[in-house]
Amino acid sequence: MKLIIKDYLSMMKESGELDELLPNLLLSMGIKPVSKPQVGVRQFGVDVASVGKDEDGVNKLFLFTIKQGNIGRRDWDQGKQAIRPSIEEIKDVYISTHIEPKYQKLPVKIVLCSGGEIKQDTQMTWSNYVTNNSIENEVEYDFWGGDKLALLIEEHLLDENIFPSEVRRKFRKTLILIGEPDYNMYDYYSMLNDILFLQNLKKDSVKKIQKKLMLINLSLNILLTWSRDANNLKPVLLASERTILNIWGFLHENDLFSKKLLINDFVKIKKTYYDIAEEYFAKINPNLDVKNGLNLNSNHFILESKILFEHLGILSLFGLLVFSEGVLSQEKNTFDHAKYVTQRIIILIKNHKTLLNPVLDSHIIDISLTILLLSIHDENEFINEWMYDLLQHIDFADKGFGKYIPISSDAIEDLIAFNMSDTKVKEEVFQTSILLPILAQWCVSLGLIQNYKYIYELSNDMYKNTTLQIWYHDNDLEKYIYRTNAAYKCGLVEAPIVFPEQIKEYAEQMDKIKDKRFLDENFSFMKEGVIFLALISSRHFRMPMLPLFWEPLIVEKKNKN
Repeated sequence: MKLIIKDYLSMMKESGELDELLPNLLLSMGIKPVSKPQVGVRQFGVDVASVGKDEDGVNKLFLFTIKQGNIGRRDWDQGKQAIRPSIEEIKDVYISTHIEPKYQKLPVKIVLCSGGEIKQDTQMTWSNYVTNNSIENEVEYDFWGGDKLALLIEEHLLDENIFPSEVRRKFRKTLILIGEPDYNMYDYYSMLNDILFLQNLKKDSVKKIQKKLMLINLSLNILLTWSRDANNLKPVLLASERTILNIWGFLHENDLFSKKLLINDFVKIKKTYYDIAEEYFAKINPNLDVKNGLNLNSNHFILESKILFEHLGILSLFGLLVFSEGVLSQEKNTFDHAKYVTQRIIILIKNHKTLLNPVLDSHIIDISLTILLLSIHDENEFINEWMYDLLQHIDFADKGFGKYIPISSDAIEDLIAFNMSDTKVKEEVFQTSILLPILAQWCVSLGLIQNYKYIYELSNDMYKNTTLQIWYHDNDLEKYIYRTNAAYKCGLVEAPIVFPEQIKEYAEQMDKIKDKRFLDENFSFMKEGVIFLALISSRHFRMPMLPLFWEPLIVEKKNKN
C-alpha cells in the first residue's frame, strides 16, 4: 500500500493537489491548519501553516513550503519554484511579520514538503542548510517526502480525503455504503466512468493518464482496507472486476497499447485485482469443507441457489485467473495453485447439493466458467457426472415440483414470483434458454455422448415449447465487452436451435457456423495475451461465455482422432 500511495504522490502537482491534501492529512493527525494556500495572495514561502504537537510531544508552529516531484540541484536555487528563496522568505519575512501573536512564542518547524525525494546531488546541500540555520528551541527544519507522506497517509488518512475534489463526493459515498450487503457499487462505477471516459484524456500526455491510473489503483486499495473493516470483501471484488475491464477498454478505445508506461500501470492494477481475488478465496476456502457451509443461513432454496452459483462463478474465475498467470510466468507453484483451487471447487460442488439445481438460465455462465477450469485440469469425468446430475435435477424440478427450474429472467422479482407466489406461469419465464444449447456444445467439445442424449431428450420434452438459442459475438465485440453486457449490443443469435439426435451431427453444425465467423485473433485481449478479460466480462456483466473458449477443444479432439 505504501508503494502505491508513494507512486500516486509523486505524480501530484503542488498547486491544487498536494496543497489540498496536506491540510486534510494534518487535521487527521491532530495538527490544526491555521492558513491554507490562496490564489493571488503572496504567501512569503508558506503554503500551509498549522499548529499542533510534533512527534517529540512539543506544541509547534509548522510552516510548510510545498514542491512537486523529486528535488534536485536545479530546484534548489533556480526558477520560480526554487526552494532556497522560499525558505529564506519564511525565515526572514514570514516569521517576523506574519505569525499571529498567540503563536509567536511557539517553536517554529519549517517543513519542505514534496511527493518525491531529495536527490543525492542535493542531500548534502539540504543537510548543510538545516545545520547552519537551525536555532535550538526556536527554529528547526524537516523534509516530508514521498516515503514519510505515504506512511502518514496510510496511518491517518486512508479515506476519500486523499483524492481531488472532483472525485471525492462519489468515492465518499462508496466508502459510506460499502458495508451494506446489497450495495451495488454504483457510485464507484460512476467515478470510474468519469475518470476514464467522460474526461477528454485523449489529448492528455502519458504522464497525466498515468496519474489517473494510479488514482484508480489507490482507490481500489482503500476500498480493500474499508471492506476488510466491514468484514465484507465482495464489494471490492466486484469493483476490481469492473476496474480492470474499464481500464483495458480505455486503453483499447484510445489505441494506447504501445505506451509501455501505461501497460505497466495496467499490470499493477491487474495485480491488485489478483490480490483481492486471492484474499476472497482465502476467506471462503475453509467453508468449502463444511456440508452446506456456503449457504449463509439463507431461508429459502432459491436464494441459496442464487448465492451459491454466484460464488461458484467467482471461485472458478479466480482459478482461471491463477492458471493464466501460470501460463505467463511458467512457474510451477502458480500452476499448482490453480490445480488446488480446482480441487477446492470440486469439494464445493460435492458439499453443496444446491449446485445441482440452477434456478436462473444465466447460471450457465458460472457453470461454463467451472467446466472450462475443470477441463483445463483434465477433470472430464467429474464434469460428466456433475452435468448429468444438473440435467437430472432440472428434469425432476419440472416434473416433481413444477418450479425451481432455470428461468430466463434474471430479475429477482420474477424468480420469487414464479417459485413462491404462483403469479407467473411457466410459459412466461421459460420462453427462451441458452443453458441447454451451451451445455450441448460443451458435450460436443468434451465428447460427453450420454449427456448429449439427455439434452436431446429434454429439448423434446421439458424444453419443447422453449426457444433454444445461442449468442455469437461479432467483430464489434470490443466496442462493448469492457463496459457492459455485449450480448445486448452486438453479435447474432442462432434460434431456434433444433438438436439432431446424434452428437456427431451437431458437431458438424457447430463447425459450419464457426467457419462463417471472423477470426477471434483480431481481438486485443487475444493479441495482448489477456484473454481472461473476456471471462471477467462474462461473469461481471452476465454475458454468455464466448464460444471461442470451448470451440478449440473440438479442433483438438479432431486432431487427436
